Amino acid sequence: MVRQQVGLMLSAISEPVVGAAVVRSYAVEERTQARIDDAINVYQSASTRAQGFTAVSFSLGGVSAGLANAGVLIVGIWLGFAGDISSGEVLAFAFLVTLFVGPVQMGTQILTDAQNAIAGWRRVIGILETPADLVDPGADGVELPRGPIDVRFDAVSFAYPGGPPVLREVTMDIAAGSRVAIVGETGSGKSTFAKLLTRLMDPSEGAVLLDGIDVRRIAQATLRASVVLVPQEGFLFDDTLLANVRYGRLDATEADVVASADELGLRDWLAGLPHGVRTRVGQRGESLSAGERQLVALLRAHLADPDLLVLDEATSAVDPELEMRIGRALERLMSGRTSVTIAHRLSTAEGADEVVVVDRGRVVQRGPHAVLAAEPGSVYAGLHASWVAQHGQA
Repeated sequence: MVRQQVGLMLSAISEPVVGAAVVRSYAVEERTQARIDDAINVYQSASTRAQGFTAVSFSLGGVSAGLANAGVLIVGIWLGFAGDISSGEVLAFAFLVTLFVGPVQMGTQILTDAQNAIAGWRRVIGILETPADLVDPGADGVELPRGPIDVRFDAVSFAYPGGPPVLREVTMDIAAGSRVAIVGETGSGKSTFAKLLTRLMDPSEGAVLLDGIDVRRIAQATLRASVVLVPQEGFLFDDTLLANVRYGRLDATEADVVASADELGLRDWLAGLPHGVRTRVGQRGESLSAGERQLVALLRAHLADPDLLVLDEATSAVDPELEMRIGRALERLMSGRTSVTIAHRLSTAEGADEVVVVDRGRVVQRGPHAVLAAEPGSVYAGLHASWVAQHGQA
């Protein structure tokens, strides 16, 4: 119970620290403080009860020892006056009682420690017995050949545990070396495609095939080497830019990183940083802007040299100038490999070879941007019309 309350208390304290900007923006400091105080008070109550039980148990052992020794002395003196026992025998009995009571007191402490240990053991066992969402086939896994990958969704359906279906019986093929954009309204299921392609999740039904091989049969090592996901918010560690980019390929040298930046047209951006590639990015990349963090994510992906590149709208939330820079870098990054972009803005879809339109978990349209936009009354035509009206474009 105490360990559980410790976890809840630490969670209540750490969340406002991570989300400090939201707390300040909405002026909910008092509510946040009250939530932390409640968690601390609950922990204090649980800890007080536990320590009270320990104190009572240990005290009872001490009191029992004192009463036993007092009883021996009283009975011994009474028998001594009657001439039935000697003083040496009384001392011997008192010594034996002490030998007996000592382990009892120690046993009380051991019992308390054992209860704490058992509680921790149960939590560990609970974690160990939690079934894995994804199972690596390991040595029995198939290795993907290098080169652009073709993709097939074979009657794929997916639902989160206890939730409604997100994707429903999706069947489609993506040719090797092609550029495909997946579009749809918020909640249509388009981001789920990225998670299934990179095997961050497995489908509830059907199969995702890469080069004709079910992703569940592909060894994780070769899958991660061949398929790379660039998320909307690339996570950066509190280290240098160089160290963060090296997560794409751990054996890369500084020269390799600089060469990768050259190929993506980002050399001038690196040169403009205070210490170049050795600039520290801060916790979660706080020293860089959102667009610069995305540039680091693109550099990391380029260094990994994947055969299938999955992009979750890497140009979101950036200014127009940086968007153009990212767009040029993406153009070079996608060259010569299969790419699937989860497009939250239709400007991204316009440059794709093919657009896949998802609506309520189903693929409802597919084809080039110009063809789909010209289909009257279609889902994509509606999305495109809304986007054009929003951006004031003809």
